[in-house]
Amino acid sequence: MKLSLLLLTCLVSLPSFAQGSPKDTAAARQQITTVVDDFREAIIQKDRKKFLGLFLRGDITWQSVDGDELLKRRRQKNPKATRLSIDARQNPTTFIDEIVADAERSEEKFTNVRIDTDGTIASVSFEFTFHLGDRIINRGQESWHLVNTDSGWKIASVIWSNN
Repeated sequence: MKLSLLLLTCLVSLPSFAQGSPKDTAAARQQITTVVDDFREAIIQKDRKKFLGLFLRGDITWQSVDGDELLKRRRQKNPKATRLSIDARQNPTTFIDEIVADAERSEEKFTNVRIDTDGTIASVSFEFTFHLGDRIINRGQESWHLVNTDSGWKIASVIWSNN
């Protein structure tokens, strides 16, 4: 009976040993916050080099998806319009090049930024508004995946809604 009780006690406490202590991710979160700030600043400053330096590669996933209201408006003009259009030519480079070429000021504003990380990989999500001059030309939800490389955190994918 004593042996059974000892075994039961060990089995019940096993999950707490397996979990270990949670990893401190405060430094990673601060570094990722800097990436978010640098992304925003590079757009405002039209700094192509700084912007492109934030990405793992030039051909990452860079994808928008139309929200319900926008899709409804688009389908009024074209009943065959789709929620998602895939264009391999769209990527971080074409995005920043369009901003740099435009005389008007561009800015992407972020609210409700959420970071989830274990210090090695991370996901960042937030609500955004994209401004061209004094006009908001898009708003929605945006999500990034990041990886912690030997040269710092790099964005590996970007997806966002068009609303």
